[in-house]
Amino acid sequence: MKKEEEKKASEQIINTEAAKAKVGEVADATKKGVNSFVDKVKSNKALLAVCCAVCALVVICLFVLLLGAFNGASKPVKNFSTGMVKQNAKKVCKSFAKDMFEDEDELEECIDGLEETFDDMDSDEKIKSYKIESKKKLDKDDVEEIAEKLEKAFDIDEKKVKKVVRYKVSFDAKGKDNDADLYIFSAKIKGRWSIIGFSTSKNYSMSGFNF
Repeated sequence: MKKEEEKKASEQIINTEAAKAKVGEVADATKKGVNSFVDKVKSNKALLAVCCAVCALVVICLFVLLLGAFNGASKPVKNFSTGMVKQNAKKVCKSFAKDMFEDEDELEECIDGLEETFDDMDSDEKIKSYKIESKKKLDKDDVEEIAEKLEKAFDIDEKKVKKVVRYKVSFDAKGKDNDADLYIFSAKIKGRWSIIGFSTSKNYSMSGFNF
């Protein structure tokens, strides 16, 4: 019985040693393969250029993805601001979240109402330019608080409101006394960025939605 146990223990040691040797062989082969590839890259200018190009492409793609994600939040803000400068009521109203309008008729009411406002403006009141002064991604607690307000006011599922970015935008009017700073709130709802309100203070308000 003792001899059998010694034999099993001996076999186990041999198997373990063989496994270690095999791992070592794989590691050595991998190391040699990597070194060989590196040597080929160093000696082959064309291959080196390709590798550099691939690395550069990866970096550019990552940059574009990050930039695109942020540009998504700013797009409705730029549409809103450009619409105010060009007095394009449709562009302004369509920059708001779709679910903030009960139906297409309500969207048309927004457009008609804003067109009347533009028509009634004095020349000094007309906006000639805008500038995005700053931006801030709101934290989770602020997003949840805003999402709750949106659900109560517009029946927007608060779980669909994922992110909110606050922009400070300066509007320059033809008459300097009519210059104004607005805080515009852009939210990602159902995967789409759109404006959910604006205010003269940093605190979120839906009052700006009523033209």
